[in-house]
Amino acid sequence: MINMVKERDLIPMYRILAFLNKKKEVKTINEISKEINMSYSTTWNNTYKLLALGAIEIKDEKYIITEKGKQMLDEFIKEIEKLKELVDSQ
Repeated sequence: MINMVKERDLIPMYRILAFLNKKKEVKTINEISKEINMSYSTTWNNTYKLLALGAIEIKDEKYIITEKGKQMLDEFIKEIEKLKELVDSQ
């Protein structure tokens, strides 16, 4: 059986990337969690995944988006726009 990541499981990661991309400054997990209204545990789990992917990096216990993270976010947004076009064309 293929082990697939559920789409809804990706949303918290992209919310974190979008937030860090918009703020353009380093943030702690607490700051991220509070400002995007996500539980601390969900934020922590997803920042861990993003670190492993190289999408964010940590500096002095604060997180910042990397170029790879910006590319991932751009690709995600493009896919969402394609989906929106499909829905709107029906």
